[in-house]
Amino acid sequence: DIYIYVGIHWDTESRLFPKTTLCDFTIREFGHPKRSHDYTVPCVLKLNLFHEQMFTFLYFWYAIVISLNIGDFFLWLYAITPQYRLNFIRKRLHSKKYPLTKEINDQSKIITFTNDYLESDGFFILSLIKENTSDYVAAKIVHRLYTKKFLKRYFNQTIATAIYNNNHSKKDNDSKRHHLCSLIC
Repeated sequence: DIYIYVGIHWDTESRLFPKTTLCDFTIREFGHPKRSHDYTVPCVLKLNLFHEQMFTFLYFWYAIVISLNIGDFFLWLYAITPQYRLNFIRKRLHSKKYPLTKEINDQSKIITFTNDYLESDGFFILSLIKENTSDYVAAKIVHRLYTKKFLKRYFNQTIATAIYNNNHSKKDNDSKRHHLCSLIC
């Protein structure tokens, strides 16, 4: 409630957590069993005081947890955008450990690798690997996937298309294949 924030004391007659109530009790006089006095006095309900404090704490705790979950949800929404995925893969490919080559620096191949080869589930797994291990391990996996799997398949498809479309001589195709395999293998 706003009353807690501005420092106004809580209502003592709350319907949910009454702090005081009226207690009826009888006092008998010593030596006169038939004479008794009935009293009604206000009583403090200590358990309700405790429950009120506990639920106030839980109220603020749930508010904090819900706001953190909403913030994390929006971060994950941002993380699944294509531009973020592309930047994530590009950063892992251009790490300091691996030298930049013409094949690694080709933006169209990186886009194809990110969108068609890894897709969103592969990116999700790589981001979990990065979060749970280290950036180095994620960069190593991305680099290996890119050079050993994707580029090999990409170049094999490119060479097969070139052979089919251009009808080059067998010697020329073998030299291209040998050059590309020396880069990848």
